[in-house]
Amino acid sequence: MKRVLYGITGLCFLLLLLAAGGCASPARIIGIDSDEALVTVSGIDPADWQRAAEENIRSLLASGTLRRTDGQQPVVMISRIRNYTMMHLESQILTDKIRRAILQSGQAKVSSAVGVGGNIDLAVRRIRAKELDDLFDQSTVQKRGTVIAPNFSLSGAITQQTAYQGRTEESYFLFHMALTDLATGLAVWENTVEILKQGTYPLFY
Repeated sequence: MKRVLYGITGLCFLLLLLAAGGCASPARIIGIDSDEALVTVSGIDPADWQRAAEENIRSLLASGTLRRTDGQQPVVMISRIRNYTMMHLESQILTDKIRRAILQSGQAKVSSAVGVGGNIDLAVRRIRAKELDDLFDQSTVQKRGTVIAPNFSLSGAITQQTAYQGRTEESYFLFHMALTDLATGLAVWENTVEILKQGTYPLFY
């Protein structure tokens, strides 16, 4: 009798595995703003990055802060985006979008010599270390004292507040960014993008 029960149990388990495999859908490419895109309550999704970057950069460029009276383009460095949420975040997804938008606007240039993480190109400093290397034609080696220092620093913070009521979870995210004039140390522009997400978990979760 036990063998029969074990056999039935094993068969049922196998059928469940086959059914689960049969329900899987192949991977495909969808738009960030698509209705089919994954939306999580306690996390930040690609659409959230997109919205935060677009709204912050729209505010910055519309403010006129980067426009100089002499017609020259100021230089912006991308500083630290602090993460005060409960998850690991790749803030460079946000800064890359903003960096690209600033360059495309024509209002400013972006420094790759100073900054944080992936916003720095280490080659700027490394090539100048070749000034005494006889392997290189010294007339082609970039000299010290030629790198242009930034006028502004763009920094920010991402914060999260989560509340629960029964099986409903609500997360409130704030993407705050500020532009600092490095000559005076004063903040000359700030903006915050707010995203509120809510979801209800099933009874058996």
